[in-house]
Amino acid sequence: MLQQRSNSSTSKSDDDARSTEQSAHSPGCNHGHKHSSDHSHSHSHSIFHSHSHDNHDHTHGAEQIVHVLEGKGDRGSRITLLGLLVNVVLTGTKGIAGWYMHSASLLADAGHSLSDLLGDFVTLFCWKLSRKPPSGLYPYGFAKFETLGTTTVSILLIGGALGIGVHSYHLLMEALSVTVSTLPPGPLHDILQQIASVGHHVPSIGHAHTHVDVLDPNAAWFAAASVLSKEWLYRITKKVADEEHSPVLYANAVHHRSDAYSSVVALFAILGSSVFPALPLDPLGGLLVSFVILRQGVGLFGGAFAELTDAGISKSSRDELVHALDPLLHHGATNGDATTVPKDTRVLAIKELRARRVGSLMHVDLIVEVPHTVTVLATSELEEEITRLLRDARKEVSEVRVRFHPVVM
Repeated sequence: MLQQRSNSSTSKSDDDARSTEQSAHSPGCNHGHKHSSDHSHSHSHSIFHSHSHDNHDHTHGAEQIVHVLEGKGDRGSRITLLGLLVNVVLTGTKGIAGWYMHSASLLADAGHSLSDLLGDFVTLFCWKLSRKPPSGLYPYGFAKFETLGTTTVSILLIGGALGIGVHSYHLLMEALSVTVSTLPPGPLHDILQQIASVGHHVPSIGHAHTHVDVLDPNAAWFAAASVLSKEWLYRITKKVADEEHSPVLYANAVHHRSDAYSSVVALFAILGSSVFPALPLDPLGGLLVSFVILRQGVGLFGGAFAELTDAGISKSSRDELVHALDPLLHHGATNGDATTVPKDTRVLAIKELRARRVGSLMHVDLIVEVPHTVTVLATSELEEEITRLLRDARKEVSEVRVRFHPVVM
């Protein structure tokens, strides 16, 4: 019994030491940062501002921005900054073109691009913050700030979808009121009049607005350019997000695609209004796009909320981690079927494997049953092997905590 307690306590101490070391060297928490005795005189008051006795620290943030502009920053910062610059150009050009070409759809699309700008700033800030090494205030690292960024971007998407929906609804009411004024009295006239009267800002039928500004069909070129550029941004941002396993980069990619959807609606609304001026194509398409964007935003918010509340990973991901430890348990028979004979006599069973996502990282803990005669050195080597197998299966695994349970044979 004394030996079992010694094994358990020592293994736990070794586990804590290795966990600290893993946190300092994990891919999500340490990107180019190195701890040394040179930093022993620095102190931090908050997550955003720190004081140091090294004069070079005051220019560190500016140097990072310059490196990003020169293409020397990390991939997440570069792709986010590229999207930010494209959104600046799109917001300006679509806004100016929509104003001078009398396109309400293009003006609304410019407003959506402006919301993308806010999303880019949130993404860049949270991405850089989540890559900081652990500190005294945040000893477990800053990875959850990436989840916080995903939550913010999803809220921007939901807000943008509701804004587009309300705007399209009022445009539809105005279009119906104009249509009613051209119809002869009858059942259809009465139905459309009742629908149009629901809008609070819709003028009466006798005072319906007549648009004197003529839509310039050339506005479609700006909408088409926006569709192509935003779809391109979506694809390259999603590629980096998948490779980095970053939820906030993925959320920003979805934000790019939502802008592409609204640009598609603006494109067809401009073309459709030129061919069929009597049909309310613009508001109907806007309502459809607002629904699509709303679904995307709610989906992202649900995933971020699950991470913030420490929900477990999906069943398929958990099964993948469990199967990664099969080499410790089973021999591979010649017919491809696993036997029940333990391959590693130090491991009797794997119990209660749990995992949760922390931003782009994954934390795993599990219980391993071992014979009571196994030494502390053997459990230490076994823990390293378990960590290696799990990281080979999923590279986003940053921390593995193993608790050994001795079993009397």
